[in-house]
Amino acid sequence: MLYPKDTTNAVIKVKATLLEKYKITNLGLECQVLSIKTHRKENGTSSGISLGQSTCITTIQKRFNLQNAHDVSTSNDSNVKLDLAEDWAENRLNHIKCYQAIVGTLMYAVLATQPDISFTVAALYRYIFCSFTSHLTAVKRVL
Repeated sequence: MLYPKDTTNAVIKVKATLLEKYKITNLGLECQVLSIKTHRKENGTSSGISLGQSTCITTIQKRFNLQNAHDVSTSNDSNVKLDLAEDWAENRLNHIKCYQAIVGTLMYAVLATQPDISFTVAALYRYIFCSFTSHLTAVKRVL
């Protein structure tokens, strides 16, 4: 059993009280809310809940035609220096809205389920209004 009996009774009472006041839909053990999917793990001695956003990330990859990108082990390449020293006319990112959309989605992922990429996403966010090709390459690496 996942919960002690007293906890289970308390959960049942709370659900009953909420059902009296509000229209509620029971989504069962596993569900997806705001593109965050919950996974319940139970293996004899221990149990837990994990959160994931693979559906959201996959949708973004498809939207920007990045679904065939190669996997990397780290979200940040220490050899890449993100700055504004690139030639403005030659390397200016034509689709700045694309960069902004990807960084915005990654910010949501950081807040919801992926705190491990927060440093890299924060560094990319600094260039949200003035980004170049190297910045887009870096954001693709995170995806």
